[in-house]
Amino acid sequence: MSVVFAVCGAGFATWAARVPAVQAKLGLSAGQLAVGLFGLAAGSVVALVAAGPLLTKIGSRRGVVFGGAVLCAGLPLAAFAPDFPLFVAALAVLGVGNSLLDVSMNAHAARVEEAYGRPIFAGFHAFWNVGGLAGSGVGALMETWRVPVQAHFTAAGAVLLLTLLWASTRFLPGADRGQGEAAFALPSKALIPLGVIAFCGFLAEGTVNDWSAVYLRDVTLASAAFASLGYFAFSITMIGVRTVADRLVERFGVVPFIRCAAAVTVAGFLLVVAVPVPGAGIAGFAVVGLGVSGIVPLAWSAAGRKQPDAPGRAIAAVAACGYLGFLAGPVLMGGLIGGIGLHLTFAVVGLLLVSVYFLAPTMRIVQRSDRVGR
Repeated sequence: MSVVFAVCGAGFATWAARVPAVQAKLGLSAGQLAVGLFGLAAGSVVALVAAGPLLTKIGSRRGVVFGGAVLCAGLPLAAFAPDFPLFVAALAVLGVGNSLLDVSMNAHAARVEEAYGRPIFAGFHAFWNVGGLAGSGVGALMETWRVPVQAHFTAAGAVLLLTLLWASTRFLPGADRGQGEAAFALPSKALIPLGVIAFCGFLAEGTVNDWSAVYLRDVTLASAAFASLGYFAFSITMIGVRTVADRLVERFGVVPFIRCAAAVTVAGFLLVVAVPVPGAGIAGFAVVGLGVSGIVPLAWSAAGRKQPDAPGRAIAAVAACGYLGFLAGPVLMGGLIGGIGLHLTFAVVGLLLVSVYFLAPTMRIVQRSDRVGR
């Protein structure tokens, strides 16, 4: 499963790292690129709505293979798109594949975690970050070596698909719980607070992803090179915490862990806002990474346990809320920045994470054999 998470992270990062090259190839204006990115978001949302019923029909194992194949196909489709309409369609395919793979692999990871009998979910997500860094690094090399984006995306899609197919042969056998039952069912009320937690976690991640470099450049007056270190520091601390988060949850319980994570995330944003200088900004984003790293993985894990009769459908429902935060985040941030400025907008995002602290008890799961829900 760890390899599949790395493939998902690498696949999306491969696209993100070479957006300028694709834009230059097609001669797209900023507005056209924005429309293309809307197609990516639209494909992601459609896939999230369909993911629960689809997994109920075909199961998480087939869902991983299908979603991964669509994601890997979307890369060369975007690279070879001859005109703007087909480019938007290709990005929609990429979004569909990314979301289907994401939900399917998390649903199967819930089965693996249950078989282990102890928390291991956050560790899987650490490999997503590792794959993302690897995909970004390779993309930077391809750009430096002036490798055509068509050759890069085709080779990357083929390598990632073969890797995923190899990893899928080591999945757990048998059907998922709830597989073959009614495809459509309303999510339980217990999933609503988990959806809010996932929304806040993804909103924080998306804020740092999209705006950290802009904040460091425009507010702290850092150089362009120095400003890029904000997201790097954030990513490194996320990976570090995700590798140990499961052991911390097993020892202290999910509720204390999430409350601590929420407090640390808020503290990181407050540091960024309170001390608007480059060094403090980078340190603040690193602290945000320390805190937010475990919020989303543990919310998805709790969703699968809250609705054990159909964990794939439950994870899809919570994931949809989370991705809403990630996809709507840039739009919400843009509106707030226009009204109150970038500096105060970061403060607002930080304060929203306070809600995660108070919702943490909703992640408690009654278990007889482990301490996850303590």
